[in-house]
Amino acid sequence: LRNAKCQLDVGPGGGERITPELYASRVRHIFEHFGAAKRLERVNVLARRLLQPLAAFTLGVASRLLEPGARRAGVYTKTPSASEIVANYARGWVLFGHPFKVIHGLEWHRFPQRAVITQETAHVPKRLRELQRRLQLEVRFDEDFEMMVEHCREGRSGWLTDEAVSAYRSVHDLGFSATVGTYRDGRLVGGMWGITVGRTFTIMSMFHLEDNAGSLALAAVAERVMAGDRWSLVDFGFLNANFKRYGGSYISTEEFCELIWRSMPPTR
Repeated sequence: LRNAKCQLDVGPGGGERITPELYASRVRHIFEHFGAAKRLERVNVLARRLLQPLAAFTLGVASRLLEPGARRAGVYTKTPSASEIVANYARGWVLFGHPFKVIHGLEWHRFPQRAVITQETAHVPKRLRELQRRLQLEVRFDEDFEMMVEHCREGRSGWLTDEAVSAYRSVHDLGFSATVGTYRDGRLVGGMWGITVGRTFTIMSMFHLEDNAGSLALAAVAERVMAGDRWSLVDFGFLNANFKRYGGSYISTEEFCELIWRSMPPTR
């Protein structure tokens, strides 16, 4: 409209004479373009609403091929409450952020097996004992949750999205999270964070800024389990060569859930 009015105000030497009819025509032209833009925006919104569920379904099928036996519970745009996250965790479900940027939201996963250490299986590799003496890093528990999560996100893409961080922050506020960090002169240089329910600890993510700083945090966790102090069961999720060094092995998710409930203090 401003453009049309400026053209109407052009003086006698500014070109063609702008009549009220031509002015009205230009105003209609502007409104037609504006209306077309609004219609296109509505189409885009509708397309996103239709295509996102389709993309989620397609990605879910693909994930089933990559994760045989895994169960998924769809993509949710509404963040579940902290109590819901903890309750579902005790049933074997773990909440993840969706790793594909085109699909915003969270999804539940339940895997057929979990890699764990118990008081009977946990141990600290001999090499780590030597590093504990040589590196002399300080180990702290339940400090710097926010910093720990941010370090775990730095330089990575994947499930730890903004939505996932918000969800697990609420779990932390409810008191069902734990952190284990290694510090050099008061500076956090490695560690992990996760969910803790009863005497069970599930490691959700790890990081290190110094060589072996994350491994020494894991050694501290294994020592707690071996001593029967705080945790009797630590869940790594998936088993790899590093976790095997600490005594990790697979158990079924059903057995894992049973152990969570058995680790709860009795009510009578």
